[in-house]
Amino acid sequence: MMKRIFYFFAIVLCVACSNDEQFTTSSSDLLTLPDDTLKMDTVFSGASSSTYTFWIRNRNSKALRVNDVRLADGTQGFRVNVDGEYLHPNISGLEVLGDDSLLVFVEITAPEAGQLAPKPIDERLVLTLESGVQQEVSMRAWTWDAERWDNKTVTADEEITTQKPIIVYGTLTVAEGATLKLRGTSLYFHDGAGIDVCGTLEAEGATLRGDRLDDMFSYLPYDHVCGQWRGISIKENARCQLTDCDIHAAHDALVAAAGSTLSLTRTVVHNNAGTGIAAADATVELSYCQVSNAEGSLVTAKGGTVTLTQCTLAQYYPFALRDVALVIEEGTQLSVTKLLIAGYDEELITLAEGMEIPEGESYTAEKEDFVLIDEDNLVYDFHLKPDSKAAGFGCY
Repeated sequence: MMKRIFYFFAIVLCVACSNDEQFTTSSSDLLTLPDDTLKMDTVFSGASSSTYTFWIRNRNSKALRVNDVRLADGTQGFRVNVDGEYLHPNISGLEVLGDDSLLVFVEITAPEAGQLAPKPIDERLVLTLESGVQQEVSMRAWTWDAERWDNKTVTADEEITTQKPIIVYGTLTVAEGATLKLRGTSLYFHDGAGIDVCGTLEAEGATLRGDRLDDMFSYLPYDHVCGQWRGISIKENARCQLTDCDIHAAHDALVAAAGSTLSLTRTVVHNNAGTGIAAADATVELSYCQVSNAEGSLVTAKGGTVTLTQCTLAQYYPFALRDVALVIEEGTQLSVTKLLIAGYDEELITLAEGMEIPEGESYTAEKEDFVLIDEDNLVYDFHLKPDSKAAGFGCY
C-alpha cells in the first residue's frame, strides 16, 4: 500500500515538474510588456530618482527563456533590476514559467542636460528570447541642470539672477550686514533646509519651494504636500523684502523675530505645515498678497505692527485640525484695508480684547466665490469669480 502511495505522488511530482519545464521556442510565444512608455519624473542632474516598477508577464502555458536582458544605450544613467538582479551590463539565462511574471525596478541618476530647460532622456530595455525574438520596453525621464548650495553663507552683498534652479541643502545664511538679492531665481530646498536672515534678503519674481519633483501618488505631486522644507527665519533686526514671489510647501514659511521687518508685495504664501507668517514685535507689511492653507494660523502677530492692504487670507488647509486665518495678540498695532478672508470655519479671526477691524474694510468670502478649490487633488485658485460679491476685496 505504501509503495502505491509513493509511486502515485512520484508520478504527480514528475508530471508537475515536466509541465513547468516545458519551454517554448516558438516566435509567436511572447512576453507581455507594458504597452506605454515608462514615464519617469524630472530629476535634477546628478541626483537620483525615485524607484519605478513594472511587471513582465508570461501569459503562455509554457515557460520562456530570456537569453539576454540589456539596455539599448546603457550610458544614460538608468539602473535596472530584474527579478532581484541588476544589469551589469546585462542579465542572461532568465526563465519565466508559464503564467508567471518578473518584477522590474528602474531608477536613474540624471546626467547633465547642457541646457536651461529640462531635457528628455530616452532608453530601451531590450529582452532577447530563446527564439531570437527581441522585445523592448521604452523608458523616458527628464534631467534638469541645477546649482547646489550646501550650508551657504552670504557674507557680502550678492545678487543672484540665474535662471538655473538652485538646490539648497542645510541652511542658507544671510549674515549680518550682508544683502542677498534674488531676481527671477528659483530655490529648491531639500528636506529640512531653510533660510536664516541675519542681514537683508530681497527677492523679486522668485520661487521658494521643496526639491521633490516627483509624485507622492499618481494624482498628488510632492509640490502639493506641505512641510517639504523648513522655511525662512528672519532674525532680530534683520530685513526681508519679497515682491512677486511664490513661497509654498514649507513648515513655517516666514517667522519674523523682534525688531525685524517683513515686507511682502504681490506675493503668495501657500500650503504650510506650521504657520504661514508668524511675527513677534516685528514690523509686517503685506500688500496685495495671498496667504493660504496652513495647519497653524495664516498670519499671527504678537506685538509690533501689522499692515494688511488688499490681501486674501484663505484657510482651506485640508489636513488635521487647522487654526484660524488671522491671530492678532495684545500689544499689536493692526491696520487693515479691503481684507478678503475665507475658510472652512465660522470663526476666522482672533483679535486681542478691544481690537476691531473697521467696518467695510473686510469681507468674508465663500468657497463659491473662488475660481477653484479642488480638495481631492489639492489644487487651488483663489482668484475671485467675475460675479463674486467680494469684488474689490483681496489681492485679485
